[in-house]
Amino acid sequence: MSNSDAFKFPEIDDEDLRWAAVQLGLPELAFLGEQGNDPRKSVIQSKENMDVAACPGSGKTTVLIAKLAIMAKKWKYRARGICVLSHTNAARQIIETRLGNSSEGRHLLSYPHFIGTIHSFVNEFLASPWLRAQEYPIKMIDTEVCENRRWNSLAWKTTNYLGKQKITSGDIKIIDSAFNLGKKRGTFPCGPSTDSYKAVQKSCIKVAESGYHCYDDMFVWAHDMLKRQAGISWSIQYRFPILFIDEAQDNSDEQTELLKEIFTSHDSRVIRQRFGDGNQAIYDFMGAQEATTDAFPCESIRTTIPNSFRFGQTIANLSDQLGIIPYQMKGHGPQEKTIASEQAECNHTVFAFENENMSKVLDAYGNLLLDTFSDDELRHGEFTAIGMVHKQQDDDGPSMCYPHRVGDYWSDYNPKLAGVDPTPQTLVQYVRVGLATSFDASEACFAVERTAQGILRLAALGEGAKGYSGRKHRHRWVLQTIKELPEQMAQYAEFLDSYVVRREALGEDAWKSKWKENIRGIAEKICGAKLKGADVDAFLSWDSSPAVPNKLEEAQTAKGCNDNVYTHQDGGRKVSIKVGSIHSVKGQTHTATLVLDTAWYGCNLEHIVPWLSGENVGRPTKKNAARDITRLKTHYVAMTRPSHLLCLALRKKALCGKDGQIDSKLLGKLRGRGWKIVDVGTSDEL
Repeated sequence: MSNSDAFKFPEIDDEDLRWAAVQLGLPELAFLGEQGNDPRKSVIQSKENMDVAACPGSGKTTVLIAKLAIMAKKWKYRARGICVLSHTNAARQIIETRLGNSSEGRHLLSYPHFIGTIHSFVNEFLASPWLRAQEYPIKMIDTEVCENRRWNSLAWKTTNYLGKQKITSGDIKIIDSAFNLGKKRGTFPCGPSTDSYKAVQKSCIKVAESGYHCYDDMFVWAHDMLKRQAGISWSIQYRFPILFIDEAQDNSDEQTELLKEIFTSHDSRVIRQRFGDGNQAIYDFMGAQEATTDAFPCESIRTTIPNSFRFGQTIANLSDQLGIIPYQMKGHGPQEKTIASEQAECNHTVFAFENENMSKVLDAYGNLLLDTFSDDELRHGEFTAIGMVHKQQDDDGPSMCYPHRVGDYWSDYNPKLAGVDPTPQTLVQYVRVGLATSFDASEACFAVERTAQGILRLAALGEGAKGYSGRKHRHRWVLQTIKELPEQMAQYAEFLDSYVVRREALGEDAWKSKWKENIRGIAEKICGAKLKGADVDAFLSWDSSPAVPNKLEEAQTAKGCNDNVYTHQDGGRKVSIKVGSIHSVKGQTHTATLVLDTAWYGCNLEHIVPWLSGENVGRPTKKNAARDITRLKTHYVAMTRPSHLLCLALRKKALCGKDGQIDSKLLGKLRGRGWKIVDVGTSDEL
């Protein structure tokens, strides 16, 4: 590399911090502090490798966006860019949306920069080019579709044998480019010399040759490219001299190892800054463990942001107790919000219940909300009830204590509607998921892109069709493809105008009589083939799952609502409680949160009562420590969501001693921490 190619990090001064704050709609001194010593100042101005350990509500993503906006304004390189990797599409959308509000920030949304998920980066720069180089087409990258195709191509004899070994379609994975087999959790039940192994291997090869791939397969092909193509890491490092990683604590060992290989190998000069919270984690499956490769945060380069602007000191104290590495958080909230309760922090309550009155927990919580907040606050606030286990899993463990999952508290709960970034299974779902995102962000572009994504996924089902999964700007791609076809252009425009722009309700009759075939026709023109078969029919089938919430239609008066909103009413007043998984609310802020106890190798909250009471602190060291780490990190996420009121639902048994009687010493410790304990059965305070 010549001296002229050497990268120089832009200088960032205090005036830049004032500019960024104003651009983001914040007070001018937001990143400086009144005394000029806000910890976020040094983070934004840092030019070195750095791990930013930021507590919940500290404005971590806002700090990253501010830094990116300043750097965009000062960027001088035409062929070198900034790489920003997030863990989820939701995080990526937040970054893109807020950067797009300024002309400087919009420069980062296109070449030479990259903002996206780790998966999308791996796909675009490594796996997809390498797959095509090995003459494997890419029609669709979709784990469920790929797994089903692999399974369905196996003979009954093979699937019967695998079933007896408790192997499902979702257990099979390829571990290298030679299609050697592994099991996602555990060991594959038969060796390479067996007929069953050879049959499954052949099926995986056949499906890959037809253009269908699992998301995790892309890491296999990325590793293969790095191993066989000398210099690819150097090329990426030259293209991206700066790497930012958001929510770094959520990365798996596999993801972290691959990013390390790409960006830090061969005497790399890439400046890497990771943002996250080592006390928070949402795992892809129960039993997954924190990454050990290049673990976050690295203490030698750690910078801490301990100030939370989400909640006050009481919630900070209650939740900080669950931290593996407690921050000694400083609660500076709640600040100006839609609601402004006179009682900034309310009575944080533990609802103790017997199994027979478990169904009364949500009503008890609802009554507390009605007693605490005004009608205006109830209308504008966000009230949730969330649990760690929200649907039945194969690996939930042998100890099936009750309540097991979120649905045990409310029989109408539908876990299929609770995903943080759901993968639609029908075209209708694509439209609805897109509308939901657009509704939250007040931007129609998300619904337009999701609808186009659904149409391109449909087109990919055609025989001999090209792959469209990796396309950026999918709406633009659809328009470009059908621009010479006036009939399809008119149909596409009419559909978007009716159901995305004007948000008319898409009904079953209209779908079946008109739009189903119109959309099929558009997709056929795109792929140049007839679309037929079971996969196509399933994707175009009518889906009766609920439409997007409509603020103009607040008709949710019954307790059983099909969008997982539980409505509690009493004395002519009501409150809507969004019920879901802890996973689904990561990064969100609520007015009040109820954390429901669920079970995974025993009742989760019950296992961490010693931390809730203040008896234990820090990382578990005793038997089953790994499981308790999972519990602590996941419930830390849950307990740091609310701005005003934090509640727990806990079996009464968890508050009893060995003699089966209420443990008065334990109750005293909980009260000393700031908890009020209420018996759900009697409504009396314990």
